[in-house]
Amino acid sequence: MKFKVILPAIILVVGIILFVYLFQPISQPAVNEKVDWAKNFKNSLHYTRQGKITFYSAENGGIELITQKPITHFDCLKCHANTKANGEPIVTETYIPDCYDCHITPGDKVDDSRCLGCHARQRTEIAVLNLTDVHRNMRCVDCHSKEDLMGDGNNYKTLLERKTSVDCLNCHEYNGSAVHNLHGKVYCTSCHQTTVISCYNCHLDSAEEHQKRAFRPIAGFEILVNFKGKVYPANFMTAVYHNRTFVTIQPFYSHTISEKAKRCDECHGNEIIRTYLETGKIVMTKWNESTKTLSTIRGVVPLPEDWRSALKFDYITYIGAPSNPVKPEPYNWTFLSNESEVMQIYAAEPLNEEQIKKLAKEIGKS
Repeated sequence: MKFKVILPAIILVVGIILFVYLFQPISQPAVNEKVDWAKNFKNSLHYTRQGKITFYSAENGGIELITQKPITHFDCLKCHANTKANGEPIVTETYIPDCYDCHITPGDKVDDSRCLGCHARQRTEIAVLNLTDVHRNMRCVDCHSKEDLMGDGNNYKTLLERKTSVDCLNCHEYNGSAVHNLHGKVYCTSCHQTTVISCYNCHLDSAEEHQKRAFRPIAGFEILVNFKGKVYPANFMTAVYHNRTFVTIQPFYSHTISEKAKRCDECHGNEIIRTYLETGKIVMTKWNESTKTLSTIRGVVPLPEDWRSALKFDYITYIGAPSNPVKPEPYNWTFLSNESEVMQIYAAEPLNEEQIKKLAKEIGKS
């Protein structure tokens, strides 16, 4: 009898709780709150250029180790398009980032040409190397949120250390196929990115004279590293300064995505890893002094734990006047060294021995 009295009371209490929960006013999500984008922008990587400062610093194993000069000695932080959004010319030496880099009127729609005016690698992918991407019919802001572009109010050392809005799974559903499950620890772009691009090699003697100079853009390869718990594509960049040599390896995303993934044998048992296992060397670049031409590695490069001794680069230097603004011809370059004086890896780790063994197995060969 006692149970028959208590049960209705319990049901009544539960009903009241559900009613209050279901019909209470719903607070607006934080995303709808008014954001002070001008304030956020002052903390953004676009404004602070902290990514370059972090990469350059001696503390992080950067180029400062060979220049022995602060980044402000060069124009690295002043890199920008030639004009503001409204066409007003930019004076590099006095340039400070502001809203009008991208906006004619704050809040107006930004054309992709403004993005490409500063992001030279992406411009090179499209206009120089004619590389394809399944997203070419989309706009930059279709993937990059306001928080990406103008900051989320926090300070970051580099883009590699913050969570951006860009993620393949934002638009593409993980289908749980056998191939996807097998490569669960491999990031999407490792297989779907056709290449990374780099500019070989940055001539800092010219940068010191306010001239941006490199030999030429190169493509047709990608490096594999460990980054945030995944096997991730990476890139390299080389630089020379007063006959001293430098190379950096960092995770990298290029806008060269293919709907079709790489074949198994492009990564597993490829010629690059076979040569490494036989010789202990991976020749990344080779300079021919007689023809003034540069040969570069082609294909997927697994970064081994002994990468500092395994990777080989031929460094070249510009023999014209560093202050000369004219684009140099190949004969203005000459061989400098095949030794890397300073080698940096940032935000990533090389592949471990077990991963190298997996990649050494020949899979998918017909």
